[in-house]
Amino acid sequence: MILQVALDLTDVEEAMSIAEKAARGGAHWLEVGTPLIKEEGMRAVELLKRRFHDRKIVADLKTMDTGALEVEMAARHGADVVSILGVADNKTIRDAVDVARKYGIRVMVDLIGVGDKVKRAKELEKMGVHYILVHTGIDEQAQGKNPLEDLEKVVKAVNVPVAVAGGLNLETIPKVIELGATIIIVGGAITKSEDPEGVTRKIIDLFWDDYMKTIRKAMKDISEHILNVADILKLEQVRGFVDAMIGANKIFIYGAGRSGLVGKAFAMRLMHLDFNVYVVGETITPAFEPGDLLIAISGSGETTSIVDAAKIAKKEGGKVVALTSYPNSPLGRLADITVEIPGRTKANVPTDYIARQMLTRYRWIAPMGTLFEDSTMIFLDGVIALLMATFQKTEKDMKKKHATLE
Repeated sequence: MILQVALDLTDVEEAMSIAEKAARGGAHWLEVGTPLIKEEGMRAVELLKRRFHDRKIVADLKTMDTGALEVEMAARHGADVVSILGVADNKTIRDAVDVARKYGIRVMVDLIGVGDKVKRAKELEKMGVHYILVHTGIDEQAQGKNPLEDLEKVVKAVNVPVAVAGGLNLETIPKVIELGATIIIVGGAITKSEDPEGVTRKIIDLFWDDYMKTIRKAMKDISEHILNVADILKLEQVRGFVDAMIGANKIFIYGAGRSGLVGKAFAMRLMHLDFNVYVVGETITPAFEPGDLLIAISGSGETTSIVDAAKIAKKEGGKVVALTSYPNSPLGRLADITVEIPGRTKANVPTDYIARQMLTRYRWIAPMGTLFEDSTMIFLDGVIALLMATFQKTEKDMKKKHATLE
């Protein structure tokens, strides 16, 4: 979650003073409010960005027309995010998004005044806006309205981050956290407080209660998955893998991205155990020859570079071991031995953005290939433990081959 402090003031010096305190309290984003921009112009945006270069600066322009022009103006003065009104013409919004992309900044669309907020939110998502704001204005608040009902509906309807604003305070923020808001915008509760820094800290503390739940849940769910992988490992697959390593002349390891990092960690441990091992892609990697072994790591089993390497290894008369979640993938079908390491299947991927990002509602709480990569890392550490026992190697023995030039 992100705390955005709305500086809806008319004096830039006062705004800077409150922003200073809010920043010390932990505010993530600072909003140059509409009244401040009307009073001081883009100068206010520039001053805040210059002073708070380590914070995102939001220019709350509430643009209704000439989206390209106004976004460019804000970007040139240092804004990181610019607000556009959801009731604006579609062209205005698309132009704003195009210019924002050019300058590397973001567009937040404010649904204030929009009748069917869910319908409009879906339209805005298709236009490529970065954030959607569910906003109950001051005049609406005076009539007893709040953003909670609309927030819940919009969060469920779109996959982009949803912001919320409208009279939020320490009492109401826990509810908007529960409903799935990504960006929580607080104005008067901080700016009108006698202790802006203290109130900001208290709000951030509310966030951290949820943050720690997220971290603990992620760690527990990942651990449970790895334990399940350990229970369902197939003896014949693991035996084939280990036997292939022991019999190989040279061992080559190849993985892409995070899988590649897992492979490098495994290669280092094999080197400590005196195996003749290389990582594909390194400048000192020799030619692959008959009698050599390629250990190919790919969760999907479809990574083109990994599949191509397996084809070459087979052509050169070597063996291929595939570590993958999909034995029937192109890599799995090429391999002499496949070790199946289950990851997150497509059916386990939540479609709701907040559920994916806040990680509190679904069993699979790790992004993309994380479960496969973490499980593979722990599995390969288990293999190292087996090889240590097999060759009667101690940690002291392995340390003799540990890098000294680092």
